Amino acid sequence: MPSDKCGLLPPEAFFEQIYASHRQSLHAYFLGRTGDGEVALDLLQEIFLRAWRNLARLQEKAADQQRYWLFTVAKNLLTDYYRHQRVQTSAQTALHDQTLETLPTQKAPDAQIEVREQLQQLDQAIQQLPENLRTILLMQVLGDLNSTQIGDILELPAGTVRYQLAMARKRLSEALQLKEIGQLKQNQG
Repeated sequence: MPSDKCGLLPPEAFFEQIYASHRQSLHAYFLGRTGDGEVALDLLQEIFLRAWRNLARLQEKAADQQRYWLFTVAKNLLTDYYRHQRVQTSAQTALHDQTLETLPTQKAPDAQIEVREQLQQLDQAIQQLPENLRTILLMQVLGDLNSTQIGDILELPAGTVRYQLAMARKRLSEALQLKEIGQLKQNQG
């Protein structure tokens, strides 16, 4: 067995060695690419979770191949992160653009103000949804995708997507009803 392989170590010790050897360089890589310390830490956690899951495969590799494997996974994680960010940003932009298009072009300023307020409330309610529900809802509404297509993109079963869509709609409905009740109480008080 080559001397630069660590196959003789117990799994926990081998993982600790991998972590100690590559933590700083991977964190610097993520931080440099994202510019966000929290995101960099999240990605670092994910890469070492994947390393743990593939520990046997990593132990078979030479030290330079271990580093190559880790940075390949890091590059793929960044690609996934940016893809997710792009989808989220484009969905939010599309929602904003779509809402502006639906504003009445009448001269009645009160109607326009009311519609704008309703759209702001809807946008706030959507933003308060958990990220997974928000993403699925926006993909369906703005992306005009069905549950199978969303499932393929997010690597989820179509049934799970349908359930999460129902949950997102239910939470939106509840949030908007609570705001409406709160406004009625304000107007009465």
